[in-house]
Amino acid sequence: MADVYRAYDPDIGRVVAIKALKAEYRSDSEFSARFVREARAAGALHHPNIATIFDVGEADGIPYIAMELVEGQPLDQVLQASGRIPCKRLLRLAIQLSDALAFAHAQGIVHRDVKPSNILLSGDGNTAKLLDFGVARIGSGGNDGSEERYLARTQAGQVIGTPRYMSPEQALGLAVDNRSDLFSLGAVLYEMTTGKTAFGSTGLATLAIQIAQERVAPIDQFTADCPKGVGQIIEKLLAKKPDQRFADGCQVSKALAHELSALSDEDTTSPKGLSISFKLPLALVSITLITLVFAISATLARQEKILEKMATTSGDMVAKFVSNNIAVMMADNAGLPPSEQDWSPLQAFVTTAALDEGVRGVVVSDASGIIRAATDRKLVGQQYTKPLDETVLSAEGGLSVTNASDANDLRFTRPIQYAGANFGSVDLLLPRDDLDAAMAKSHNDMMILASIIILVVWAISYLSGALVTRPLRRLMQSFDAAPKRDFAMRISHKRRDEFGILFDSFNRMTEAAEERINITPTVPQSMDATRVQIAPRKAA
Repeated sequence: MADVYRAYDPDIGRVVAIKALKAEYRSDSEFSARFVREARAAGALHHPNIATIFDVGEADGIPYIAMELVEGQPLDQVLQASGRIPCKRLLRLAIQLSDALAFAHAQGIVHRDVKPSNILLSGDGNTAKLLDFGVARIGSGGNDGSEERYLARTQAGQVIGTPRYMSPEQALGLAVDNRSDLFSLGAVLYEMTTGKTAFGSTGLATLAIQIAQERVAPIDQFTADCPKGVGQIIEKLLAKKPDQRFADGCQVSKALAHELSALSDEDTTSPKGLSISFKLPLALVSITLITLVFAISATLARQEKILEKMATTSGDMVAKFVSNNIAVMMADNAGLPPSEQDWSPLQAFVTTAALDEGVRGVVVSDASGIIRAATDRKLVGQQYTKPLDETVLSAEGGLSVTNASDANDLRFTRPIQYAGANFGSVDLLLPRDDLDAAMAKSHNDMMILASIIILVVWAISYLSGALVTRPLRRLMQSFDAAPKRDFAMRISHKRRDEFGILFDSFNRMTEAAEERINITPTVPQSMDATRVQIAPRKAA
């Protein structure tokens, strides 16, 4: 119908698209007037998913429309290249298109030519722009015969393009409203989902019959990854009777948004394809396991501190006993000249103490830090140096408890005091085998307890999942069987829970569907193919 040019507006420094009516249509003054009038009506549409019209007029006898230049590709070229569009992207684009139609319909404008070539996708493919509002809607709703004569005159011999996306009422030359656009949108979405046109006939008459009477091929025949909800929306859009479709674009947009939200929620949950009887135990066991890990870790850390406290208390008693027994000998020697000091009784005491399995080593040093007795006699006479790289467990009241460098012993260091005076220190190594054994036993007991809890939670959740999946499976089987039996079936049950309510809802649905099926519609015995209305082919 028009030639489209890329143009530049020097007054505002903007690149635009100029659509100029072709010469063969300019000769009809009535059509030229309609072209300008309808374009001006479409110019009132300001929506992010509708190509904006900036100016409408006539120059040198040529009607023109100056409109937004959308950088991107027409949807028909995208589909030709890719075959189909992924579900999430399709839903986002479909929501934009249904919002655009809802906005236009609210302004009293019916597009009447919704098709892939009239939809432009942005460069990133995530934004859709609907073109040519009002141009295809030649009449204002009433049909005085002039439009029918014009269509019959301009359609002869043209390649089928627009007719493939017509609604049944449009193809039969009946009055159309906004629901006609929704049917065309359904045909576009069907093609975006499957990569196939909804109606594939090549002749005008057979195509009109197919659109008016035949159901489209099931979507799952061409693709397996289309959610059932999306397929149902498309089927509802393609209903033959207008009153069986969505009432307006807002309803379509809400339904599509619900499906997109559900699809996004599925992406954030457990792996796809798993049944509830597996996903429920997996989720509960995972949560229980994480909780147990934190709880057991905290409990074991607390138990370790308690056991270490008990070990240090017990070791302190031993160190105090040793210190008290050698205090007199240390005090006696401290009051004598070095030449008269006798440390042999002290060494004998240390040697005897080391014979106890509960003592790994003893080092006794005097007030000047000289070792006077030790289980390792080579240390006697050397300067005592306490290891600095050991972990301190306790340090209070002069007692210092550390983990020995070999990590198998506890080192107790205690001052030797007598009559309130300090005469040296005792370094005592006690084994921590009992402490480690107690910790290991506590750890093993906790692991056994955690394993039992995990098994119990898994068993309970698995049984709970089975209690849910069984009625769901029954409901799904009923949904599959209902259409095959013309909805003459009901679910018998005695449940009083939520599934009972769900079964009752299914029974009410099938009852209503059966009543509608039993109402025999009045269908014409034949259709006059000459009544088919075909819109004139438009430029890209």
